Amino acid sequence: MKKSNKKGFTIVELVIVIAVIGILASVLIPTFASIVEKATKSAVQQEAANIYKELYALDLSDGKLDKKDGTTDLVINTDCTYEIANGSVTFTYTDDGYIATYEGGEWEVEEVPANNT
Repeated sequence: MKKSNKKGFTIVELVIVIAVIGILASVLIPTFASIVEKATKSAVQQEAANIYKELYALDLSDGKLDKKDGTTDLVINTDCTYEIANGSVTFTYTDDGYIATYEGGEWEVEEVPANNT
């Protein structure tokens, strides 16, 4: 009798392994996508908070935020706006497809709406 020393995997074993990898990938890819989105939102919020703090520090000389030019909307640069109305401050910052808004003491980060043109 001959002894068979076949080494390797059968087709069934390979198909099962590929199916398991596919199932794991289909579960993990959306999870990783949401983690990346949360990280991007957090980075945009941190950048916006830093800009807001710098702006506030520059304008803190008299203890309050004032309108320098008498308008209600002060444009800082193309990505930021700063508005004072009825004593409350609204600050917005846009980067990486997200808008960070500071209003009423809280930050909110949302995706930039797509243009339907």
